[in-house]
Amino acid sequence: MSKQVDHANRKREILRKALQLFAEMGYQQVTFQQLADVCGLSRTALYKYFNTKREILDNAIYQLVQDLNDEIGETLVHEPTLDSKGKLELIVNTAVEACLKNPALLRAIIEYLIAQRRQGESVERKIKRHTIGFQYYIKSIVQDGIRKGEIKQVSPMMTADFFFCLMEAAAIRIMFYDTIDKKSLVSHCNYLIHSLMKETVDDGQK
Repeated sequence: MSKQVDHANRKREILRKALQLFAEMGYQQVTFQQLADVCGLSRTALYKYFNTKREILDNAIYQLVQDLNDEIGETLVHEPTLDSKGKLELIVNTAVEACLKNPALLRAIIEYLIAQRRQGESVERKIKRHTIGFQYYIKSIVQDGIRKGEIKQVSPMMTADFFFCLMEAAAIRIMFYDTIDKKSLVSHCNYLIHSLMKETVDDGQK
């Protein structure tokens, strides 16, 4: 009797191993054959799942971001007593921790995006696709915080954009700075969080 292959799990394993290889070698240096080798597959077998290394990395990034979003969502579910400030701080810390785990992978992703931009691809569309979950969480928390009276009357969408810009800056530091201090990375986001809270206004009127 032939062994049944769990194709969903195999696909996830391919993406996981591919990310490690891209992090080690960079996007341009990796070949489709090397991806097949690291996954323990022939080129023909790998073609059953993906057609190009570009498709592999694009799917790997998407899966990586989805896993991060799932982690954030699960943590928020298990912390029901957190106020808006606590939820925003949790998201920022989780995102920064994820970036700190592998700066080499971030550099490989940037290399990939630059290569696609040179070929005329819409990099903006790709970035929005991969980050929509993060911005959704921020927007939802801000909306809920306004409703509960914890956050000032601000634009949830613009606030989410501000957070994303700060996270982009943090990612650039992680990729290229020799010395990285997590506290300094989250300080700007925490300042923004503090400025959103209504108690900062009330305190100033006392």
